[in-house]
Amino acid sequence: MTFFVSGGVRRFLPRLVLSCAVSVLLLGVLIHFSLSSAEPDVWARLLGVLSSFSLWFALLYVLLSLIRTVLQAQRYQVLLATTEVSVPSLFHLMLVTLSRNMFIDMLPARLGELTYIAMLNRGYRVSGQACISSLAICFVFDLIALGLLILLLIGGQLLGGELQLWLLGALVLLALLIMVLLVLLYPALAIVIRFLQRLSTGGIIDKLSGLLARIQKALGDTRRAGIIGRVLGLSLGIRLVKYLGMYCLFVGVVQTQFPDLTTRILMVLPALIGAEAGASLPVPAFMGFGTYEAAGMLALVALGATTATSLLVMLAMHLISQIIDYLLGTIGLLLFMFKSNVLPAVVGEAEGPSRPRWSMIVAALAVLLTGAVLFLAYEYRRIEKRGAIRAPEQGHSVALEVLPNLSSLQILDGFVVWSSNRSGSHDLYLFSLPDGGIRRLTSHPHTDYYPRISPDGTRIVFARSHEPWVSQRNVYAWDVWLLDLKTGRERRIAQHGNVPTWSADGTRVFFQRGATQVVGVTLATGEEQLLYQSGVTVEVPPKTELQTPDISSAGDRLAATFRVATRATAVVEPDGSVQRVGQGCQLSWGPGDRYLYKIDDSGRMGTSVHKIDAETMTASQWFDAHGDFSHEYFPRVAATGDVMVYGASAGGHEHDTADYEIFLWFIDRPTEETIRLSYHTGNDCWPDIFIRRQATLPAP
Repeated sequence: MTFFVSGGVRRFLPRLVLSCAVSVLLLGVLIHFSLSSAEPDVWARLLGVLSSFSLWFALLYVLLSLIRTVLQAQRYQVLLATTEVSVPSLFHLMLVTLSRNMFIDMLPARLGELTYIAMLNRGYRVSGQACISSLAICFVFDLIALGLLILLLIGGQLLGGELQLWLLGALVLLALLIMVLLVLLYPALAIVIRFLQRLSTGGIIDKLSGLLARIQKALGDTRRAGIIGRVLGLSLGIRLVKYLGMYCLFVGVVQTQFPDLTTRILMVLPALIGAEAGASLPVPAFMGFGTYEAAGMLALVALGATTATSLLVMLAMHLISQIIDYLLGTIGLLLFMFKSNVLPAVVGEAEGPSRPRWSMIVAALAVLLTGAVLFLAYEYRRIEKRGAIRAPEQGHSVALEVLPNLSSLQILDGFVVWSSNRSGSHDLYLFSLPDGGIRRLTSHPHTDYYPRISPDGTRIVFARSHEPWVSQRNVYAWDVWLLDLKTGRERRIAQHGNVPTWSADGTRVFFQRGATQVVGVTLATGEEQLLYQSGVTVEVPPKTELQTPDISSAGDRLAATFRVATRATAVVEPDGSVQRVGQGCQLSWGPGDRYLYKIDDSGRMGTSVHKIDAETMTASQWFDAHGDFSHEYFPRVAATGDVMVYGASAGGHEHDTADYEIFLWFIDRPTEETIRLSYHTGNDCWPDIFIRRQATLPAP
């Protein structure tokens, strides 16, 4: 296989560039018509879909792909045995098949089929006519098997009363195509051979007529071999296993991110068949990207999915399947290249002595395997960093033998809010002070978190996810909402916003947009203003994330946690310069901007609250809880400056899945006197507190 001969490279590269350009153009058109221009997080949503894909579905797809490869190799072996004396073993035909399946996806209009001919002819000395005839027969039987499968789908849909009419047209066209191919392979081929023989002038015409005659003989031998039923059975098995694998990919993609999308196999399979047909069209698209998505989207939209959802589902499926298919194909191609050192190449051929280069091949494969494992571990770690891929269990209330003593709360007049999944989905809850009553504030199928109380205590801003479950590590897929506590009315005040906070006068809300921007919105007008952006108005690298941004009450300094391009907690001055506070996270301003506080990596269970002087930026440990719940996060100091609420776990770390409980601390009192407010094994996170008047601290 001389793919890398200089002349071949010069001919191949322009086609590769053209196919890549066509795919990019097609995907761009699909995205333009499918997604709103105001939705900048499309690729983040795609990453969310990919990261939520279960490894078990990937392993199932690999298993089904290997089963399909075995069936394909058996079919090739059966067909080749009708014309060839020496047929490659099943193992070696599997290697050829794995490689062929990879190249057929890479090249448009099924041009990858030619690799099957090249590998068998050059690698195993199988005659060209046997390769071509077996390939042609497989193609026809693939279409016949597809027609029978479509017929079964039509029958199943008729029984269910949900017939997709376009399947009838597809079946008719498929039947016509099969008839045309059969005519071309048998009577028409004989006519062409006789015509060429009459034109015989020697040279290329004689060579062509001789090749066609040998192909005709091979086709005739196959027809007379009595293997039609066996080949048809194998072809049906190949199709069924292939589409079952694609259906597993589909379910794996939609089950967490798009639970409303139907997963009925009789309705979804036509979409998958259409996508495969689109990728096989004679359009010079690289690896079928663009054509695959366009064809599959049409059927998914017919099932009721939005165009945006359809594009994300088909693109995610295509990417996952390509990764797996190319991994298997590359393994098959590498083993094929070293075929003389693996197994006997031909059935009945004696295995030769081991050659000296065998140890080098083993070492190369070991290095390849090690690299693949390390790469997989790295990618898995990246997925883990994106947070939980599924919503946590809602948990249950903790049964208390002794009721907690809340007498210390009698001096407080106000309330605490936080996000909890105790109802199944993360909603907002209010804990009334001093009576300790808890009531649910929001009831929405999507995730609500990061509530922040307005300075006058009448409203709450919070973040709501675009999908039913979005990890809090995904900073993109959120909108900012406003809740009126008196009326219970909700309204969205900003799209694509996260972790909102209030201005000191309650007229504006600040929030994170994307990963690198902080935006302010005026509530009365809805007007937005870009306040901070990494690499533009903040003297940090452009890709630095500005996490949990908190603007000072004076409105001129930003406290934030920097991640990705640089790592620190820091204060951004009015001129964009940065004062670094140190490491840790969740840096916030204290009342009156007199100090800041943050979570740092120290303390009994790895975290504690640190206090930072606003002038000198010197930090010291401020609070480290006693007892079993000492892994602190989410500290929030009341505007009165005398009470802090926080979340703490008994060891779990993930913000939106671990069993965090909510606690209250009278500032500067012994840490043993903290008061636990929540008793539930679900996730309770991101509390905020409002006190109507300065508390009179109880006597020590």
